[in-house]
Amino acid sequence: MSFSTVASLADEFPAIFNTEKGDPMPAEEAAASMELPPGFKCVVFAAEPDVQQPITMNWDAKGRLWVAENYTYAENPMRWDTKLRDRIIILEDKDNDGKHDGRKVFWEGGSYLTSVEIGYGGVWVLHNGTLSFIADKNGDDVPDGDPEVLLDGFNVKTIGHNIVNGLRWGPDGWLYGRHGITDTSAVGAPGTPLEKRTKINCGIWRYHPTRKVFEVVCHGGTNSWGHDWNADGELFFINTVIGHLWHAIPGAYYRRMFGTHLNPHVYEIIEQTADHFHWDTGAESWSDIRKLGVTGKTDELGGGHAHVGMLIYQGGLWPKEYEGAVLTCNLHGNRINVDKLERQGCGYVGKHAPDFMKAKDKWFRGIDLLTCPDGNVIVSDWSDSGECHDSDGIHRTSGRIYKIVYGEPKKSEPINVAAMKDEELAKFYEGKNNWWKRVADQQLFERGYQEKGRRTSIVEDAQSKDGLVRLHLASALQRLPLEARWPIATALAKHEEDANDRQQPLMIWYGIEPAVAADPMNGVELIREAKIPTVRRLVARRIAEMIEAKPEAVDALVALVVSDANAREDVMRGLAAGLDGFSGAKKPKGWDEVAKALDTNASEEFKTIGRNLSVVFGSGRATDELIAIVKNNDGDANARTNAFAGLTRNAKPELLSVIRSLINDKVLGTAARSALAAYDDPSIAKQLTNAWPVRSEEQQAATVATLTSRASYAKVLLEAVKAGKVPASAISPFQARQIRSLNDPAVNELLTQVWGEIRDTPEAKKAEFAKFEALLSKETLAKANASQGRMIFTAACSACHKMYGQGGAIGPELTGSDRHNLKYLLENILDPSAVVPADYRVSVLNLKDGRTITGVIPEQTERTLTVQTPAERLVIERAQIVKQEQLPVSLMPEGLLAALGDENVKNLIAYMMSNGQVEMPK
Repeated sequence: MSFSTVASLADEFPAIFNTEKGDPMPAEEAAASMELPPGFKCVVFAAEPDVQQPITMNWDAKGRLWVAENYTYAENPMRWDTKLRDRIIILEDKDNDGKHDGRKVFWEGGSYLTSVEIGYGGVWVLHNGTLSFIADKNGDDVPDGDPEVLLDGFNVKTIGHNIVNGLRWGPDGWLYGRHGITDTSAVGAPGTPLEKRTKINCGIWRYHPTRKVFEVVCHGGTNSWGHDWNADGELFFINTVIGHLWHAIPGAYYRRMFGTHLNPHVYEIIEQTADHFHWDTGAESWSDIRKLGVTGKTDELGGGHAHVGMLIYQGGLWPKEYEGAVLTCNLHGNRINVDKLERQGCGYVGKHAPDFMKAKDKWFRGIDLLTCPDGNVIVSDWSDSGECHDSDGIHRTSGRIYKIVYGEPKKSEPINVAAMKDEELAKFYEGKNNWWKRVADQQLFERGYQEKGRRTSIVEDAQSKDGLVRLHLASALQRLPLEARWPIATALAKHEEDANDRQQPLMIWYGIEPAVAADPMNGVELIREAKIPTVRRLVARRIAEMIEAKPEAVDALVALVVSDANAREDVMRGLAAGLDGFSGAKKPKGWDEVAKALDTNASEEFKTIGRNLSVVFGSGRATDELIAIVKNNDGDANARTNAFAGLTRNAKPELLSVIRSLINDKVLGTAARSALAAYDDPSIAKQLTNAWPVRSEEQQAATVATLTSRASYAKVLLEAVKAGKVPASAISPFQARQIRSLNDPAVNELLTQVWGEIRDTPEAKKAEFAKFEALLSKETLAKANASQGRMIFTAACSACHKMYGQGGAIGPELTGSDRHNLKYLLENILDPSAVVPADYRVSVLNLKDGRTITGVIPEQTERTLTVQTPAERLVIERAQIVKQEQLPVSLMPEGLLAALGDENVKNLIAYMMSNGQVEMPK
């Protein structure tokens, strides 16, 4: 066990406190008062103080319940209180009477902890913006060491209750999770360069535990906190506000509550799988429940818009009417809703069924649902009087886990699934409830069994009469090489019976879109063959957007309008949508003939389309018309983006007020903040710093880029940092140098004061830089021994710096830095004091007892200072300090590379530029 693990276990767990007034109903009373169908009852499996803040739970193969307790979640505006810690506990029902009689604390070093899952000789957690693995190879319920970071980049800085969550093993052996809508994460293995990371800002994702692959499964929704698979292995997830039940088709794009998808060419999205809502959409806004409470009509419909936790019941114990039913907790309705899944078209539809359970305890906040080994169900209760936004405080000392039991509980002896042979496992779960099936499957996966995947590239499947087979094939398009997609997409698009299907036309489009972008003329041929209007229209739209780069493809579209009566209307609608927002474009060949025909023979709709396109192809749209498109918050996102780009190609004074009005726009906010750099107006900087975008890192980056473009703007930015309105960490070292390059003495002085020291590199350092830059060529580094480099890093650097989660905390964490840039590495190693953020400047303390302590100060209170030295971390009373001086230098020594020798330098830099952790030399 590492030193840091021992230290964390030795630390006293921070005292838990409440900021919310009142208390929930006693657990036993709450369980007894639950309203349930005949034959069911609710019992208390565990309650406070044995379990508190149960944010998620999962079973292990022994039938023990692992619970993540989250204490760092805080009320607004704090959102997260990292002075507290989160922990994982294990609850066990040893005598199988439905109530826990054993409790262990496994780990209590968490922050932002939202998930726990068990497998492969350890525990998987979503914690502090990472997917990490805590090894416990001998199964003694004691961590073998510190968590190993497998993925990082999950945004926790600007995300509140939309934080990444939801670890669950899928029936395919992958580990699945969820991500909310409020900001974008760039996810990858530690050290992965930004350009190679996978972006996600709303959707379902998965990670392969042995191949170390991360991928987004589907996109959209609002903030899912529940998902499960039906008996056929189809994934569904729960959601809030815009619809509660969704079929998670791989590669799908679903409705978002706001903003745009990361792929700008999605155009249209798939609606929810349910055919109903659980609140009165005809008379209420989704947020009215906060002031109105649950009205009579909303109570009748299901209790409200917010759903948390999801289970598709396959336990085999409850009455048949519940087998395959979707259960989800309704936050405001204090209940469990039920939907019934039925096949419809190429997918499913969710039908409303009577609510299953209602709580008399108004603090009941069901958050997770699991099938038990005996076929019953447990539900965790966050136990809070408010909602997830927590404007009323946090009640950390409460939490329950209830067991919903049908009939008389039957005691059963635990079965050691892990000890079974492969052939026993394969037969064991036949006829059992799905808890046993999933445990057995997971054991087989951990032993190396590979799931047989569905066929993904068989054109013959496109002829299937089963819509679900066709849907799977459309979904698989996105995994094929572009040239292989055309015959399959064409065959699928000939199914006229799928024209009005909720998902199939769009799944075909999502799969073929990049192929159309690469080869638009092939897209024209697809339009000729397709029998699905949506596919024809969206392919035409994508081609129209490329009119400047591929005018010949748009010429072919116009020719198609003339020659193909079946495709004519869809192509015209696609042309109109693709060029919406364009200020002007070159007129395609044959357009005059089309325009004349439209003006005499077409319907009013198509006469209008023709006239609007003739304007684009002629004199161009007027500025006022483009402004109207930009200002239409409910308009098409691509049209607004195109119009904004056209308007802002040149900095026109009359557009300034329009741009400023858009800085918080869900679609154009980032672009608007960037566009303001072209204007010199003293009030711009004040507006941008007063409206600091706390929920969007992309908008933060655009804001800082604009505010470092002019000395007057930089001064306002730095004053905002000084006043605490803007975090100093928002300014990168590169941007700090940019401010320095503005050559304003007053601004430079302020920069040094609030951000850190920057000085020019002297001539001798420049010569040393040139020497090592020549030594460390790409070819040289490719041949270097990164394993030896890790050993050198451990000896020379790890006392102060962490890499891949291991090392000291006196200097900056290096894993996520710009270390794939050789120039960046050499500048910081050869001249470590050239750029020194304020948090890492050296402080010298003279104490009353005669000691002099040199280090950095990571924490301070009114009474104490925490000093981190290369050897230790000290907490010193301010009263003991005689003199304190902060130096404009780094604690890192100069001359490090010269002392190592060329061969060691090559190995060290190869390790520091690696894309993942490497083994130590043996």
